[in-house]
Amino acid sequence: MSSWKLLIYAISAELGSLLLLLSKNSSLSYFLLYLVAHGLASALLSAVAWTFLPARFREPKVFSLALIFSFAFFIPAIGLLTIIGGIALGVMLPALFIPLPFSQVAKPYFTPVNNQQSAGFRQIDLKNLLTSETAPNALRIQGMLVLKDMPGRITGRLLRDSLGDSYEDLRLLAYGILDQKEKAITRDIDRALQLLERARESRRYRLARRLAELYWELSYQDLVRGDIMTLTLERASFYADMGLMESPEDAGLWLLRGRIKMSQENLGEAQESLVFARRLGLSPAQVNPWLAEIALQRRQLPMVRLLMEQIPEGSQFTALNKSVEYWRGYGAAQSG
Repeated sequence: MSSWKLLIYAISAELGSLLLLLSKNSSLSYFLLYLVAHGLASALLSAVAWTFLPARFREPKVFSLALIFSFAFFIPAIGLLTIIGGIALGVMLPALFIPLPFSQVAKPYFTPVNNQQSAGFRQIDLKNLLTSETAPNALRIQGMLVLKDMPGRITGRLLRDSLGDSYEDLRLLAYGILDQKEKAITRDIDRALQLLERARESRRYRLARRLAELYWELSYQDLVRGDIMTLTLERASFYADMGLMESPEDAGLWLLRGRIKMSQENLGEAQESLVFARRLGLSPAQVNPWLAEIALQRRQLPMVRLLMEQIPEGSQFTALNKSVEYWRGYGAAQSG
């Protein structure tokens, strides 16, 4: 039954009790009938008024109802009018003590910026610009020149895709940038190889590690393809093994070896190398994403979830953030 119906019944019962009280008949039966009607009105009114109380005033429930009932029962008519007035105020007036989820903050300080200085390719999606068929070719050339100074591990795939563009100047520029980046790494490799040939034993470890990193960069930056990539990964793996023979406690080199083996699709050795990296002190945030990728390729979904859950929440990620959130959510859904 709704609160408004109970309120109407309470008012009706109270009016009936007042008529009995004001009647000229002073017999005991009339007085007892008055007490019953007045008590019923007070009980109904207490139930209605209790529902309009703030949550913090409803507990304990028995004592809260008893207080309202006593006020209505022992103060006939006036108590009823007071409680009804309180209900009306509670409904009509706004809640003044509800905490709001908003707060005032100071106005931000505005610094005027020259539009010509702020305009640039940092605010443009370069990938969409370079692959657009409607953008002016001059603007696409400018976007390609921006890629020249960006890290190769970010731009390598986009430069490769631009080699098949319909605009010849853009193709030539992309090829020139890729060739320049590849030659820069190749020069460093040649220099390190020359140093390794005449290096003392104490320096062989550092040079082998450097060569493994340089060969890996050729593959990681997507500067080589096909058979050249296969040969590059073999050389990277060779020098990584050489470095680990000299310094088997190098956790970072074990991690690099694991990633090289993953690129060679040798998942067994890749997993062993990554596990060694963990044992030697690297954090789950550094190693677990690669172990999870191996588990995913093997369709070991519970293992993927377990590895992702081991990554601390305070770890800083970039592209891995969404992946970690997904697998944590996946684990919660499975347990639920």
